Amino acid sequence: MIRISPRLILCSLLTMTAASFAYAADEAPKKDEIPPQKDLPPEVLKALFPEGVETDPAKISAEAFLRMARRAPAGESWAKMEGTATHRRSGSSAVKDTIRVGIRFTPKRVIAQLVFAGNEYYEMGQTFDTPPVFTQETDVPDKNKTRLSLYGIMPSDLTLGFLYRDLVREEKPESVKMIDCRVFVLKGGENDYVRVWLSTEYFFPLKAHWFRTLPDEKTKPYRELELGGVKKENDFYVVQELFLFGQDWRTRVEFDKRDAGRVEEAKAPADLFLSKDDETPAVPAPAADADKDKTKDKEDKK
Repeated sequence: MIRISPRLILCSLLTMTAASFAYAADEAPKKDEIPPQKDLPPEVLKALFPEGVETDPAKISAEAFLRMARRAPAGESWAKMEGTATHRRSGSSAVKDTIRVGIRFTPKRVIAQLVFAGNEYYEMGQTFDTPPVFTQETDVPDKNKTRLSLYGIMPSDLTLGFLYRDLVREEKPESVKMIDCRVFVLKGGENDYVRVWLSTEYFFPLKAHWFRTLPDEKTKPYRELELGGVKKENDFYVVQELFLFGQDWRTRVEFDKRDAGRVEEAKAPADLFLSKDDETPAVPAPAADADKDKTKDKEDKK
């Protein structure tokens, strides 16, 4: 089960507001008991909900719940993660490349850099304005055939851009990995829908499915995202694994190097964002590792 502290300051890609892989705790959890996010400080609840309005995350309106999930971080922080992405298509051997993510969080926006396979650079920005704005710049050898797209990864996955889409409807609640979730269908552009499972305790997305038409119970997604393990680094909780699935492919992202912290005196680590002079070589997938990955992928899919 993924355990996340209730008093979180969002601080990285793939987490709780629409941008995070890491987030910090105002209070360190005591033992293994981490109170739910519904026990937010009174001043936070007062700011988010008028007096007399329901504050139970399982009962508040869909709009109020999504507002909580999309809220901006309270302070400035940073995170950086390095690891590998392993991709396998049906009937083909596994391939592996390096992935590096650097993120800077402020109350107004998130700035992130993704370096994939050592030579693909993606610069991203996500504002918390109304409406929110996502921007992206790329510097890649071949814009028509990037390694990142072959792995089924979209840069906006790393800023949880799918959370900022328009609400279509809320569906019946479900549980993911024994965590109660509210389920929403959101719409981006035409023929672009996503179903998102958000924890009622943590206001955090645990799973997302993409569709080309408005889905019903029988519609199969063409792309799936699932959150893996979370590790604590310097009082910050950082995503350790991320899984992506398609009709005949699967990708596992593992961050074996993780670091995060608050911004001190308006400064973040000098190497948070890389220049092209700091290229990291891609890593081939040994056959033994590929077999091991295949077994683990099957277990995770279950």
